[in-house]
Amino acid sequence: MSIDTHKALARRWFGEIVNGQTDPATVLAALDATFAPEFVDHDGPEPQHGRAALQRALPLLLTACPDARLTIEQLFGEGDRVAVRMRGEATHSAMIMGIPPTGRRITWTENELFRFEHGQIVESWGEGTLDTALATIGLSFKSAPRPANVGDDEDATIAQEVLE
Repeated sequence: MSIDTHKALARRWFGEIVNGQTDPATVLAALDATFAPEFVDHDGPEPQHGRAALQRALPLLLTACPDARLTIEQLFGEGDRVAVRMRGEATHSAMIMGIPPTGRRITWTENELFRFEHGQIVESWGEGTLDTALATIGLSFKSAPRPANVGDDEDATIAQEVLE
């Protein structure tokens, strides 16, 4: 596939799919089409199980922050790699991992580098401020302490498994 096809796929994922207008089921279907089953998220909570971790975490995050918006600031590519610089913003308006909605508006930036094979993302490397933004609502995808008020809530249990 051409670099233009890879860039269009990255642009569609960040610019259209994950943008406060898509329900979790649609996002999960797009995730399965975009990320290879063997996807490795080198900076994610479960690098070797990157797609499965995203499948568990994205619905929770999109439910807790349904107005999430990602704006692509820069996108370029060469060969089998595409780099994306984006800015995100969302409002914490629903329960996640036992944490009640705070109404806080969070903002972050991310830089992602994707490697493609056969029209799907097979690896990513990223850095940014999402974890810092999530910490303002009591959540972390890097250090993942279990909030003190988490009980037997099924979403909290699933999310904690993603984070550990």
